[in-house]
Amino acid sequence: MSWRRPPSAAYAVLSIAFAAAFRLAGEWNEILAIPPVDGQILAAQSSGDGPEASPAGRVTQRIRKDGGAHSAEYGFVNFNQDRISVSYELDDHDFRKYAGSFGYRTEDLDDLKKWRDNARQKVFQLAVKAGESQAQLDVAVKTVDKEYDQKLRDYMSSKGFRMEKGGVVRVDMPEVVRRNGPLIKALALAFDRLAAQRKYRSTDIIGAALSFVQTAMHYRLPDPVYKGKHTGGLLPPITAVLLGWGDCDTKTAVLASLLSNWAQMRMVGISVPGHYLMAVLQIPDKGDMFVEHQGLQYVLVEPAGPAWLPPGRVADETVAQLNAREGYRIEPFF
Repeated sequence: MSWRRPPSAAYAVLSIAFAAAFRLAGEWNEILAIPPVDGQILAAQSSGDGPEASPAGRVTQRIRKDGGAHSAEYGFVNFNQDRISVSYELDDHDFRKYAGSFGYRTEDLDDLKKWRDNARQKVFQLAVKAGESQAQLDVAVKTVDKEYDQKLRDYMSSKGFRMEKGGVVRVDMPEVVRRNGPLIKALALAFDRLAAQRKYRSTDIIGAALSFVQTAMHYRLPDPVYKGKHTGGLLPPITAVLLGWGDCDTKTAVLASLLSNWAQMRMVGISVPGHYLMAVLQIPDKGDMFVEHQGLQYVLVEPAGPAWLPPGRVADETVAQLNAREGYRIEPFF
């Protein structure tokens, strides 16, 4: 199944055409479309349970904090039925530092506004003292406002967010993925060693990492505001791995960050209202669902879980959302 490429970074109306006649499995029992919270755009939707759900008893998870370190051990099954075990560990000091680097605080935004107001007052006083004209004062105030806007953008970017029109704040998923790829490399190396031992092709590596986030990590919604910090409803990837859970955009960030450690991987994020998934650059097999971006075909993958959906297949509700009037937005990761 394919969709025509929408305008870059813009929502578009889509027309869906089947590459092969088949019906996607999966019943949707939980649909969570959350409106903006404090100006934040959130994405929160699982891929439901159904015939594709991971076999019971074949997934294990052990989350621990012991001896000043956080650790997570996972066991799950790849789509080729291989049993896989991976683990990840991080010192508590490093974990706290990492977790503290994501998310913005209202107090910090208030401090920036105070800086702007004080700077405006200062240029006004200087203008009066120098006998400047209103036009000169307007230019000085405009310069202050421009500097404030840049400071605000820089602050939000440092916390993993971007500002959009109308004062809307959105998690900057491409930036989150780019930053976390090197940080989560230790876990990616575990998958790489496994791939070397079992002679995995790139499709097997993608499938293993996808199975991990879909089934080994639980589906759960992060709080949009946690301990006074705005999260955009997303856990940063390493936090999610060490806690063992996440929602659609959180798991997408984990999967994309992992796969970014393979130089040949090219990925895009797919944003629809209330949901987030991704696609990987590769030639689609017959029946695979894909999007086109800049003339290239990207096979869709749905990290949310708990449904166990291989690359090229997404849940029925996601199909409907991709074909909805609002359309979708493509965000290139690499």
